[in-house]
Amino acid sequence: MTATPIEQEYVLEELKHLPVCEIDWPHLMEVNIRSRQTSKPAQYIVKECRKVLDSGLEHNLHIFVNSVEFIAKVIDMAKLTPEQVKVVCSVSGDNSENNQRKLGREYPIGQPSDPVRKINFYTSTCFEGCDLYDENGVTFIVSDGNKSHTLLDISTLFTQICGRLRDSKYKGEIVHVYSTTKYSREVTLDEFVASTKKVLAEAVDYAKEINSLSETAREKTLSKIKYINEQYVRIEDNRLVVDKNLANMDIVNFKICRHIYRTYVNLTDELKKNGYTITRHTFSEIMEKIENKANARVTFKDLFDEYHRLKTTKPFFSLESHEDLCAQIAVKYPLVKQAYDELGTDKVQALKYHVSNIKRELMKRQPAPTEYKIVKMINATFAKLTPIAKSKVKAELQRIYDDLGIKQRAKAADLNK
Repeated sequence: MTATPIEQEYVLEELKHLPVCEIDWPHLMEVNIRSRQTSKPAQYIVKECRKVLDSGLEHNLHIFVNSVEFIAKVIDMAKLTPEQVKVVCSVSGDNSENNQRKLGREYPIGQPSDPVRKINFYTSTCFEGCDLYDENGVTFIVSDGNKSHTLLDISTLFTQICGRLRDSKYKGEIVHVYSTTKYSREVTLDEFVASTKKVLAEAVDYAKEINSLSETAREKTLSKIKYINEQYVRIEDNRLVVDKNLANMDIVNFKICRHIYRTYVNLTDELKKNGYTITRHTFSEIMEKIENKANARVTFKDLFDEYHRLKTTKPFFSLESHEDLCAQIAVKYPLVKQAYDELGTDKVQALKYHVSNIKRELMKRQPAPTEYKIVKMINATFAKLTPIAKSKVKAELQRIYDDLGIKQRAKAADLNK
């Protein structure tokens, strides 16, 4: 029995003949995935760690990411002390020494049952069959598009992780921090599946042809082949065996690395298909741009929509202050705040987020003399020291008159006033 069955078409060949029974559990808890797309997952996690520690919040972070290098990087960047951190990763074989070296001796590898710390990291050794207890624990799942081993199969490992924290009051909320992969978009999942099935069929034909030889001829033939240059084929008891499980594994890996995590749409579709409710948070990407680059190019529409979202929603627990984020946008892009406060979302959308039209509308509403408004709108409309056709001057001036409700025919000579 498993709580996370693999998709039927990719089940091991040895198990496909077995009957499948599905248990319908009553009163299932709905899990809401808070999706945080970011180009820099490590930096994002660093910020969350520092917010919890610096603000004295009650929450403890339980971060599931299958990369000790990633964990070590976050510990270093966030300046986490050994007393603040618990790291649970593999200690089998050479992994113990290798992982401890990556973390540093001052950060000993712990056990799942060790006391909870403010910041808790877990690699795949804890993704399944591990019970964790923390009433104030918040689950973070990290999928780094640049590290394929951190990408999770939504139907299996992702679901397993969601149930690790048994008694948390936040167990119905999961924060998924991810970046999309940079694989080529030229090959679709359907194309890859078709190609794999073609290669598999060719392997079956090849094996059938070799296996049809007499025992003596087959033995001589196989002995002259240093290695089998055929995918999904191996030599076993002097015969060629086609392993369909390898083909299925290739398809599953392609689906995870090059399809599911390639775009936000694919990832969302896969999560929804597996019963999750998705709440998208894109502010991290926008805030990264305006925080890290003084001359960041962000569209007015993106900024305004983000400002509106931050104003009209509440954050999942107190790791980020929406008011602080709004203030950052307002300081750097004051027009966003002014448009939101004075025009409102519906009017800005009706103006199609066009900055010139928004400025014109704001000027119309100012309690100022009409002549002053005309001058300000002219200055905003016409480029300085640039020749302008008389017909365009008249047309733009007429627009200004019409916007201000002035019943007058515009003339180019009006500019002399």
